[in-house]
Amino acid sequence: MHECTPIYDEILALNGILDTLDEGLLVVNSKQRVVCINRHLQDILGIHRENFIGVEAGRFIRQILAPRIAEESCRREILQNLLNNSPISGILCTLQSPGGARRVRCSCRIVDEGPIGSMRVIRLSDEPPGIRENFVSDTSGQIWIDEVLRQNEDWYRLFIENLNEGIGLINQEGVTVFANQRMADILGYSVSEMRGMPVSAVVDEEGARCLGEYLQNLDSAPHEVFEIDLIRKDGNRIHTLMATTPILNPDGIGRGFLVGVQDITPLKQMEMQLRESEEKYRSLVELSAEATLIHRDGKIIFINPAGMRLLGASSPKEVLGRDALDIVHPEDRNTVRSFSARDLNGEETPLIELQVVRLDGMTVPVEGRGTRTLFEGMPAVQVVMRDITHRRQAEERLQASNRHLLLLNRIIGTSASARTPAELLETALGQTLDLLGYEGGAVFLPGAGPGEATLQYLRDMPKECLELMESTPASPLIKTHTTGLPHYLELDRNPDPLQSRLLRDLGFTALASIPLIVEPGIVGALLIGSKNRRSFPPEERALLEAIGREIGAGILRGMLYQRLEAANREANLYLDILTHDIRNADNVSNIYVDLLIDELDGEPAQHARKLKDGIKKGIEITANVATIRKIRESQVGLFPLNLETLIREEITHYPDLHTHYRGMPVEVLADDLLCEVFTNLIGNAAKHGGPGVEVMITVEDQDEETVLVTVADTGPGVPDDAKETIFHRFEREGGRRGSQGLGLSICRMLTARYGGRIWVEDRVPGQPKEGAAFRFTLRKARRNN
Repeated sequence: MHECTPIYDEILALNGILDTLDEGLLVVNSKQRVVCINRHLQDILGIHRENFIGVEAGRFIRQILAPRIAEESCRREILQNLLNNSPISGILCTLQSPGGARRVRCSCRIVDEGPIGSMRVIRLSDEPPGIRENFVSDTSGQIWIDEVLRQNEDWYRLFIENLNEGIGLINQEGVTVFANQRMADILGYSVSEMRGMPVSAVVDEEGARCLGEYLQNLDSAPHEVFEIDLIRKDGNRIHTLMATTPILNPDGIGRGFLVGVQDITPLKQMEMQLRESEEKYRSLVELSAEATLIHRDGKIIFINPAGMRLLGASSPKEVLGRDALDIVHPEDRNTVRSFSARDLNGEETPLIELQVVRLDGMTVPVEGRGTRTLFEGMPAVQVVMRDITHRRQAEERLQASNRHLLLLNRIIGTSASARTPAELLETALGQTLDLLGYEGGAVFLPGAGPGEATLQYLRDMPKECLELMESTPASPLIKTHTTGLPHYLELDRNPDPLQSRLLRDLGFTALASIPLIVEPGIVGALLIGSKNRRSFPPEERALLEAIGREIGAGILRGMLYQRLEAANREANLYLDILTHDIRNADNVSNIYVDLLIDELDGEPAQHARKLKDGIKKGIEITANVATIRKIRESQVGLFPLNLETLIREEITHYPDLHTHYRGMPVEVLADDLLCEVFTNLIGNAAKHGGPGVEVMITVEDQDEETVLVTVADTGPGVPDDAKETIFHRFEREGGRRGSQGLGLSICRMLTARYGGRIWVEDRVPGQPKEGAAFRFTLRKARRNN
């Protein structure tokens, strides 16, 4: 279908068309604002037209156009007519342009009809050379083109042939009698092919009907501008803007018409894309869950449905025209005012959070950002916001959960570290009040009689609170001591008159009584009071009850720890008695055995020697047990020890053993029990090595911080399957605990205590029967410079 309606439906389409013309054009709307500056005028004036769209027309004429007119008289006349909205008919003047002075004709007219009716169009047309002063205006102010053609036919042909528009002359039979090169290019023909071609050849059936009607009514046909599809030689359709002017003879009889054609296919495609883009934008904004509004000069001029829901409006009329700052909380208005100015200047502003005031006066937290936009051709600020009420609530719940978790962790830490139940109760009460923001609390312990309680700790509660509690039969404290369950007294729960009076006398709006239970019974109660909250939410109830359980567990832990300490003291006492008495008995037995060995001969003497070995073994076991006890109980820290001195001293305890030492002077971090390692390793070699056994002790650097000590012997060695278990034998031997290997277990415990480790290898690699090499590491002691 062809559109035979005027083209100027939108300013954007007008811009695109006017940009193709070779004359400067300025369009002013009825509000005296500049709405269009075409490209040719932009070049003539040497300006950026984007900076002046929406500017007051009088200001543009006074400051931009008039100063460039060289002649004073022309300047005054043009300025006066333009400012008074008077028509101008072809005033010739000299215009100062960036490319130099140029002669132009200035004219102005007001459009009477059509979609841009009441707009003014100001034209600046370049004056062709050689015809400056020979133009003659008739009474209507129009310049006859015939006069121009008579004066300079060559110039006319040059002008026609170089126009950016297709020009054609159609006779009354609808046949093309003239076409310029541009017309031929638009339709894909040569100029010679165009001459004599019926106009119906380049239009479809409907186009042919429209042009046929126009030809039949040439006598009364007006000048028309419309859109029409033309068919090129290759069969492709193009969308064009066509202007037709009837040609009449002196008698007023139509002889044909002059047609001007512009290919606006790209413009229509752009227009279609723009329309699609606008539809998508409109759909996106209208359906968006985020509130969108546009304000200009401080007034709201657009709002989408989500924005109306945010503000509590039922229709846009309730919001449009309002001051944009009216919907902003007073505390945030300075920020919004500053950011709006930056947005309008095209600066990028960050996402901010603020309070929006609804139409009903309620405030809503939002997150939003503004940006510069054009609305109805004028700069404005578009704001996109989202309601973050749910996010704020989630953050508050998360913060509350974090506080609850922090409190519970502190209570657990206090429960684990408190030395006495009294310290636990006092600290836990303070932490609960401080972290949860309660105004008062107390800890009660059971009294002498059934159902009685004694006040243990009090903070920000009346001193007579216990008396008030006991005088109210339905008080939560009495219920807790009676049932062992938590009880809550809250104003929101409509307590009975006695309970309400209790709350009033204590000065609280809510009370919680949490039992402190140590199986099998209750050992006390934690009383928490609030002056601001009228109830305890479920999550706080759960937290308070968890605190009560943890305090009870802490009390039980303290009781068990005290019992354990008492049992340890008792066990150590027994161990001291046993060790002392067994050692004394062994010493006495050893003396009598020596006497028997001296007095007996033969087999009885051999039995006595075996008895002496058994007594000696008992003495070693007693000494090892005492050593283990020292390891477990020693609180003394590590200190530097001269390793060489210690080893040489230990060697002197075995004068009958063939011992070699090769080492270096070094200090290690240890304590007085380090000698037990060498005592056990050298003693084992002497005991199990057999006659003639030799012991080799070496000390060498393993790295900058560690030394490696080796105690090797030429004894029977250690089988491969025992190398890992030999240091743990006393702990589990044959499925039961025993004393075998107790010395090597002591060595393992001590080397671990000093930050090292111990293991055993073959003295000769791969030859277990050639002797064992016990190796362990020790840390070097660092000297402070």
